[in-house]
Amino acid sequence: MSMQESPPAQPIFDYEASVFSAGRMDFAWEELSEEDRRQAYADWEAGKGLIGGNPHVRPGSAYLPEWGLNLPFFRALALDDLRGDNGARLRAELASDRALEVEIGFGRGDFLLDRARRHPEKLLIGYETKTKATRLMLQRVERYQVNNLWLSNDDARFNIPIVLPDQRVSLFHILFPDPWWKSQHRIKRLFSPPFVDLLAAKLRPGGILYFKSDVQEYGEMVRYLVEQHPAFLPHDPAGSDEIGDFALTHREAWCLKHNRPVYAFYFRRR
Repeated sequence: MSMQESPPAQPIFDYEASVFSAGRMDFAWEELSEEDRRQAYADWEAGKGLIGGNPHVRPGSAYLPEWGLNLPFFRALALDDLRGDNGARLRAELASDRALEVEIGFGRGDFLLDRARRHPEKLLIGYETKTKATRLMLQRVERYQVNNLWLSNDDARFNIPIVLPDQRVSLFHILFPDPWWKSQHRIKRLFSPPFVDLLAAKLRPGGILYFKSDVQEYGEMVRYLVEQHPAFLPHDPAGSDEIGDFALTHREAWCLKHNRPVYAFYFRRR
């Protein structure tokens, strides 16, 4: 199991401290049978487990909300909403040669906003299914005059196959995703064989999948799924060099304060 020593805590931009539950439930997983794999792909094709449901059956999914018009905000099925210039601007950005980093589940957004400010030469995209968090993050993007960051409140598993070109991403950041402890919620867990396929398709050769969790068993499951995929090399701690300095997420800051271990993994695309 890989563990990374946390960097010194950095100030959170403008949020009060969060309270996280110290309790936990059993995180259960096991190696997948062929039938398990077939079921995972069937569930993926059926859109099961998507947070917020399948946008294809959601009323008004072809239109952006008024609060997102002409801002760095997008949804997969609303790229052609001509009430704003969102789609045209994002397509132009993706067609550029700027290195692209993607965070899936940015939460309050401290890591992502710091990353965008620290690397103005890069293009960054953040996904967060909580609409309130996305709207707050849009306000912060405007407040700090960040011009290289785009946000979506689509489930990334739905949005990325439609929006991002293959081999376009240099770095995927997936930091402290929801473990979805209960057995009836496991289908909502981000990592599954088809999700790893998706990451492999969108990462450029040499790109990195950067994963962190404070749930040891989740780290073990992710390592199992990623390392058995032919597109990825085994975890290499040296990948941390390509992350460099960063702001702590709220969750990692809480773990540091409460002396909870954090497990970090770096998987390079062949």
